[in-house]
Amino acid sequence: MRARAVSLNIVSMIDVFAVLVFFLLVSSSITAAKLNVVKLNLPSPDQKIVPDKPPLQLSITLRHKGLEVSDRNGGLRQLPNTAEGYDLDALGKLLAQIKASAPGENTVTLLLEPDIPYDDLIHVMDAARYAPLDAGSVAARTEMFPNISLGDAAGAKP
Repeated sequence: MRARAVSLNIVSMIDVFAVLVFFLLVSSSITAAKLNVVKLNLPSPDQKIVPDKPPLQLSITLRHKGLEVSDRNGGLRQLPNTAEGYDLDALGKLLAQIKASAPGENTVTLLLEPDIPYDDLIHVMDAARYAPLDAGSVAARTEMFPNISLGDAAGAKP
């Protein structure tokens, strides 16, 4: 028997692969475009956005001698330490008054001098976050300033 030469016709298979590659490239770019879409509502260049009221920028500075509460207008209130440490009751009452005058505000910045004990920081954060309870009140504590930022205080004032 004689061996016969067999040739394989791969032209049609190359055509199928070319169509398949084109299909995969097109479908992957469409899918990627759908996944990467971020819907933004950007203002037009001529539109001016003016906030209704500037933010309060409330800050509480923890110093070794006491607490300082200030706002954007530079209003400064000092709360000296008591025999037990920071006067958290007076701080809670002052922050409740500020929250009553600016109910939309929910941000406060805590500024710390070096070497302030961590426990004191947590107590001041709790006083800023929750309104003080009235005597005999069973109601849940309401949040005043839940968004708290931390930072370093500027040098001690003379």
